[in-house]
Amino acid sequence: MRSIEKLFLRLNGREQTLLVLSLWVVFVLFFFNIIQSATLLKDNWQLTAQTMNGHKMVLDLKPSIDAALEQQKTEQENKSYDKKQLSNLASRLSDRVFPQRDYRELESDERERYKQHRVRIKFQRASYEDVNEYAALIRQESPYMFLSDVKIEPNYPPDNRPYDPTTFDATFEVSSVEFLNP
Repeated sequence: MRSIEKLFLRLNGREQTLLVLSLWVVFVLFFFNIIQSATLLKDNWQLTAQTMNGHKMVLDLKPSIDAALEQQKTEQENKSYDKKQLSNLASRLSDRVFPQRDYRELESDERERYKQHRVRIKFQRASYEDVNEYAALIRQESPYMFLSDVKIEPNYPPDNRPYDPTTFDATFEVSSVEFLNP
């Protein structure tokens, strides 16, 4: 410590002032850096605490969500369609409206608590009334069977026969949700 004091006293007044001022600047910058780091750390901790509270709230809601899903499952028992029932009913309804339809079963989407079964029905050159009637029949089966996707493309008559009716190519994706036992 004495050697530092001797070194300091050997400097002239201007150098001593400059050295003391430089040390104070370094000390103040270091102090502000520590305060900034502490503030940033405190903010991160608060954000983490808020995130944990949000997750805790969601986890606390899980039993009530599970109970509501179970209640809905029991309410819809024998009312939701499995893949075979969906296929049979969608095919029967489409036969009633447009017998020359194309029919294809699609893969089921399986989740933790339910399966969504899908069937694709295509009408080629169908009238507007046929397309509308089939959509109405499916809507009558709601909420147990529903249209998850519909694509309709018009086929306009050729220029040499402008009075021919417009027909439609329609693709219906009909779905049903089957609840699974947990």
